[in-house]
Amino acid sequence: MDDVVIRASRLEDMAAVADLRWRWSVDETGRAPTATPDEYREATAAFAREHAASHRCVVAERGSVVLGMAWLALNARPPVPHRPRGRVAAELQSVYVHPDLRGVGVAGALVAALLDLADEAGAERVVVHSSAMGEPLYRRLGFGDARLLLQRPPED
Repeated sequence: MDDVVIRASRLEDMAAVADLRWRWSVDETGRAPTATPDEYREATAAFAREHAASHRCVVAERGSVVLGMAWLALNARPPVPHRPRGRVAAELQSVYVHPDLRGVGVAGALVAALLDLADEAGAERVVVHSSAMGEPLYRRLGFGDARLLLQRPPED
């Protein structure tokens, strides 16, 4: 972990970020893509450009190679009487570490960086939809069950 840097992503990182997500979704999970790798890289870069105000990406870099990523989505919420300037909720998204860096604290460092960003944005809550593999990490970082946080699952 000593040779890994956690930093805010730059637009030029989006190809590597897309490649990590491709590896996760296509190579590891086996989902069939509907785009070519180049099309997906461009879609990821376009997303980063178009959502710069609401989404932050941090990366884990070793040497000059991006080997981990994590996104924070900030969602403005209507004001309430005790917060008339409005509120913000945050969601952790797409936390992924290349297998070469797993088990050494990189995912925890990525999530910690996002939690700092959420705090800076004044987020009143941070949520994550975790995999079973990621759940212990989030619990170690203070995440717990939210009794009234409900979701409508997608129709498959």
